[in-house]
Amino acid sequence: MVKLRDYQQALFDKTTAAFKRGDRKVLVVAPCGAGKSYLFAKMAERSLGETLILTHRQELLVQHAELMAENGIKNYRIAMIMTEANRLGQYPRPNLIIADEAHLSRSRSWQKVIEFYNTFTVGLTATPCRLDGKPLGDIYDSMVEEISVKELISRKCLAPFKYYAPIEIDTSEVSVRAGDYALNQLEKLMMEKAVYGDVIKNWKEIAGGEKTIAYCVTVKHAEQVAEDFRAAGVSAEAISGETPPKKRAEIMRNFRSGKVTMLCNVGIISEGVSINDVTCCLLLRATESIALGIQQMMRCMRYLPGKQAKIIDCVGNYTRIGLPDEDRDWSLEKSVKKRKLTDSAGNFPVRTCPACYMAFRTAAVCPYCGEEYPLDPREIKAHEEVGLKQIQAEEVENLKKLKKLQRQEVGRARSLEELIEVGKSRGYKNPTYWAMQVMRGRKR
Repeated sequence: MVKLRDYQQALFDKTTAAFKRGDRKVLVVAPCGAGKSYLFAKMAERSLGETLILTHRQELLVQHAELMAENGIKNYRIAMIMTEANRLGQYPRPNLIIADEAHLSRSRSWQKVIEFYNTFTVGLTATPCRLDGKPLGDIYDSMVEEISVKELISRKCLAPFKYYAPIEIDTSEVSVRAGDYALNQLEKLMMEKAVYGDVIKNWKEIAGGEKTIAYCVTVKHAEQVAEDFRAAGVSAEAISGETPPKKRAEIMRNFRSGKVTMLCNVGIISEGVSINDVTCCLLLRATESIALGIQQMMRCMRYLPGKQAKIIDCVGNYTRIGLPDEDRDWSLEKSVKKRKLTDSAGNFPVRTCPACYMAFRTAAVCPYCGEEYPLDPREIKAHEEVGLKQIQAEEVENLKKLKKLQRQEVGRARSLEELIEVGKSRGYKNPTYWAMQVMRGRKR
C-alpha cells in the first residue's frame, strides 16, 4: 500500500473532490521533488479500473514502473506518449489517465490520446504552464495546489540550496522565437572557448568533484562541454534524445553509480528523473521559459540528510525566472507574466554578489559575505525613472488640490463683484467677462 505524506494526501483529497463535483480533467501542482509519482501511484492503487500512465521519456517510464512494482500495484499500464498515440484502439478504455509532466500535455500527441479516451484525467506538474508561458485552462477543468518549495525545504522534504551566478553571458543579441531563445544563436554564443574556461574554473571552485547535471543548448554543445570537462580531468558524458538507447542506459547507470561525475544533457533530465545524490546543477542554457528554467534549477534539490544543493547559473536565468523557491501565482486562465528587470523601487529583485557570486533577494549588503555592492547602471537609470514618476505623480496630485481649492473659492463668491475680484487675483485678462460666464452657468 502506498503511504502518502500529509500534503500528498491533501492533494489526493482535493483531486477526488474535484472529480466528485463534476470536473473530468484536474491539474495537480506540486514542486519538483514533492513526490508526485507517489501521488499518482496512490491514485492508480485506488482506481476502480485500469490506470493509463503517460510519460515522454524512457528514463521516466522505467522509474515509474519500478515504483509501481515496489508497491505491488498491478492495475495499470504505462506507455510513452508517442507510442500510445500510434496505437489508439488497441487497448480498452482506461478508467483514469495520468499525464506525467502535464506542462507538456498541450502537444498534439498528448491531446490526441486524452481526447480519444475521454475519461478521468489527472495532470501532474511543478510548472502548470506551457513552455512558452501560456496557461493550460483549455485542457484542464480545475487546478489544485497544497505546498510551496519553501515549506518543503523547511520540512526537510527538499534540500536547501545555494545559488551561484559567477558568469554573466550577454544574451541581448540573441533572437527570441516562440517564447524562448533561438537555439542556433544560443549555441554559437555558448560555444566560445572563453566561456568553457570560466565554467570549468568556477565549477571546480564551487562544486568540484560533486555529482552534477549540466544543462546544455544542443547536442553539439553538450558534446563539447563533456569533452572540455574530460580534458580538465573530470569524468563527463553527453546524453540526449539522439543517444542510442543502449548507450543512453549505460551512461545513466554509470552516472547513478558515480562512475560519471558530470552529465552534460540536452532535454533528457529536465523533468521528473530522480537521482537523489545529484548535488549540483550547472545551467549553460539560457531560457526565458519559467517551466523549463524551474525544472532544470531544481533537479539537484532532492532531499538527503545533510545535503546542500548548489545551482551554478552561468547564463543569468535567475534574472528572468527568479530563484527556485520564489512564490508564484499559477493560473489556468492567465499566461505567466514576464519578469520585470527591476522592482517598483528600481532595484533588481535578485542580484549577485561580486565577491562570493551568491545570488540573493535584494538586500542592503550580501547576506552571505557582507560585501557591499555598487548599483548596476540599469538600476541607476531605473531609480531615476522611479524618481521622475514620483515627481510627476506629486505634480498631478498638487494640481488636483489646486483645482479643488479654486473650485471652492469660486463657490464661496456669491455675487458678480466677488467673482470679478477672484478673477483679478488670478490675473485673468478679462475678469469681468469670466465672472459673467460663471454667473450664466449658475442660472442654467
